[in-house]
Amino acid sequence: MREKERLPAALCFRVTRRCNARCDFCLAPPAGSDPPGEVLLYRQRWLLRHGAREIRYCGGEPSLHPDLPELIEEARAAGAKTALTTNALALPDELVALLSAARTRVKVSLHGDREEHDALVGRGAFDGTCAGVHRLLAQGVETSLQSVLVRGGIGIIEWGVNFCLERRIRRYTLLPFVARGRGGDRRDRYELEEAGRRALRREVARLRKDLGSRLDLRLLDFHSRRIPVVETDGRIVWEGCSETGDILICTIPEGAQMQAEP
Repeated sequence: MREKERLPAALCFRVTRRCNARCDFCLAPPAGSDPPGEVLLYRQRWLLRHGAREIRYCGGEPSLHPDLPELIEEARAAGAKTALTTNALALPDELVALLSAARTRVKVSLHGDREEHDALVGRGAFDGTCAGVHRLLAQGVETSLQSVLVRGGIGIIEWGVNFCLERRIRRYTLLPFVARGRGGDRRDRYELEEAGRRALRREVARLRKDLGSRLDLRLLDFHSRRIPVVETDGRIVWEGCSETGDILICTIPEGAQMQAEP
């Protein structure tokens, strides 16, 4: 990328593919080792220099990377906004305090009630994630909820809406299953059929009308839009509903150029 070319203003920055859950539909399952902190810091500086104004940390489970706090602190010091997508299972007190101080927006993945959530994430995680949500809210962190919707699972939307309203969470994002990563082999089990997608759009429209300003209900469908993602190997990609449809933006240069970065 030439120096004068600009990146999208907001990017998802994948800092790790490690995770403490085993979601059956995982978009980015474990692969290889984590980039070391100095590499991530260099990449973040490069992103900011090329037009990024909001860094959205994702994974894997980004809270597992030991250098996440330093990344957040440096991004905020540079004037960028920060956001974090997490399962909220491993948030140290120090990180929660930093998220509050840095005004980092946090999106927590919760995919239904205890039975539904634990079945999808492959472990007993519901109670831990709910406890993480409560800790974030208690510290004044701007917290929202995200649920992946699988075939036959549209009924969890109303449960999620009530969960948010009871805790005064102001935003709830619905993410229909996409056949990426581990989910690539589970399309027949989880993918919404066309009738299911139509039903989802009707349900979201109905709930938006009923909810008014009480809850910002969003639908993030990779089938209709791509998301800019910085992968753990340094590629910046417009990611869609499958890897075959991804569009490479560029690859962050490293090697000797990284050594010259202040």
